[in-house]
Amino acid sequence: MKPEKNQEPEKKETTQKKYDNWIEKAEEFIDETAEKIHQSNAYKKADQTAEKATKKLFREAGKLWGKSERYFRKKSGDGSQKTEDGRPDD
Repeated sequence: MKPEKNQEPEKKETTQKKYDNWIEKAEEFIDETAEKIHQSNAYKKADQTAEKATKKLFREAGKLWGKSERYFRKKSGDGSQKTEDGRPDD
């Protein structure tokens, strides 16, 4: 009976080693594939497109922010006709 009990932990250890080995191989595969994707032209083009869209979005948000500042300044009765950077209000 004792030999059977001793074999079970060894079997569990080898099974655990197999799982660990598979996990390690899967992680390596994911890392290699991610690097290939990152180096691809399609990824670079998508990155550039996203960057352009983000810049455009923030420019538009800045314009709206400026308009809202001018609106609230006029509404508060400040009366100044120039923005903070010295440009005249629209």
